[in-house]
Amino acid sequence: MLIPRLPTRRAIVALLLALVATTQAETPRAAKGPNILFIIADDLAARLGCYGDKAAITPNLDRLAAEGVVFNRAYCQGAVCTASRTSFMLGLNSRHAKASHFLGNPDTMTMGRWFRERGYQTCSIGKIDHDDPTDSYVDPKAWDIRVKREDMAAKAPIQRRFFDEDLGLMRKRVSNIGIAEVPEAINDWVRTERMLEFFEKERDATKPFFAAIGFHAPHVPWDFTKTVHEAHTPARFTLETAPPGTTPLPPGSLLQEPGMELTEPHQREGQRAYYAAVTMLDQQVGRLLEQLRAKKLLENTIVVFTSDHGYHLGWRGQWCKHSIDEQVLRVPLIVSHPQGAKGAVANGIVELLDLFPSFCEAAGQPLPDGLDGKSFAPLLKDPKAEGKQGAFCQWGNGRTVRTQRWRLTERNDGTRELYDHHNDPGEYFNVIAKSEHAALVPGLHAMLDAEFGPQRHSPQPPRKPASKTNNKATNGAEK
Repeated sequence: MLIPRLPTRRAIVALLLALVATTQAETPRAAKGPNILFIIADDLAARLGCYGDKAAITPNLDRLAAEGVVFNRAYCQGAVCTASRTSFMLGLNSRHAKASHFLGNPDTMTMGRWFRERGYQTCSIGKIDHDDPTDSYVDPKAWDIRVKREDMAAKAPIQRRFFDEDLGLMRKRVSNIGIAEVPEAINDWVRTERMLEFFEKERDATKPFFAAIGFHAPHVPWDFTKTVHEAHTPARFTLETAPPGTTPLPPGSLLQEPGMELTEPHQREGQRAYYAAVTMLDQQVGRLLEQLRAKKLLENTIVVFTSDHGYHLGWRGQWCKHSIDEQVLRVPLIVSHPQGAKGAVANGIVELLDLFPSFCEAAGQPLPDGLDGKSFAPLLKDPKAEGKQGAFCQWGNGRTVRTQRWRLTERNDGTRELYDHHNDPGEYFNVIAKSEHAALVPGLHAMLDAEFGPQRHSPQPPRKPASKTNNKATNGAEK
């Protein structure tokens, strides 16, 4: 009879070491480093007091700016929520990650998972990734605590109406507003309350936290309290008027909304509603920061505020996102770092896909392989440092690059636009045909090819201007 051979002492030790290694791989390591509070608005252009907007009432965000660095030239990589959020949560450009990338590539490293695997307690409240009822866009390995926006509905009543209903238009994407008597009726108030609960009851004091909160505002419907609405007066706003000689945009350049026939009073009411929603957002940010101050957590917390993309409030008649131009692609970005500069402005170009590597460097964590973004952490200590050569976006029917002075946009139908931001910050005059710029364009085109690869033109027939009836039809569900 064969006697089973007992394992040697060396084999037993090797087995025990393997078990310990497996356990360590499955258990997050204890992390040392600052906390991170990541705050994301939706559809917010750089329309804040700290960006020089005199119509804005944003005292809390202005205070945050005074405690950190305002990035004056920050740009997103998607003109809609999903494309932008996919890019910055993965740290990848649209060449490597389309809007639905995570659906087919669930093993791709996400920002939340990277910090969780390094010993951070991670918490997600509201819309961070582009959450949907199936949760298919959300990394299940990213968050210790996750609360979807659908699970945080306000319980107090809110009165809904359309500010242009007297015109018979009632555009859901443009004029749907909600006026509440109390802040508890605002969904973003509920989201803030849930994050405060995390700080108060669920935070693991033995770990640093990576807490992300995604607000609805100022996405439509624009919601605010009656008090906030009354604090904004329509006469305070400046309407966006195209100057004489404005260059027409190429056909199809604005894919969703063909233009809004709004009277001047209705335009002012639209701006008032948008800015009121921004003020409600500012109040929620203030509530978060106040609790962190009270708990003395701000002394060791990096606070980052941004938006997934901007929004038009009348530019060339548009009340929308969905376009690859300055007002949609430029976003607010405010970063307060305990050891960073205070009350400073950085004019170097940064992109939202830089957030992932910037968080890592600022928190003293290693970077995952394969990120397209570049850390802007050096600008937190020296805001006068240079940023990137350009900011890029490829979405819809074209692609674009923004340098310190120029924006070159190339459409899929072969048309091109060149805007000189030194002389035309509103992007009204296409100077692509001017001979003095002939030597400039090939270099900008080469930058686009380097970022996205060669462009494939797919000519499209010109789009017919839509009538008021068509306007109503195209302004239905939220996106």
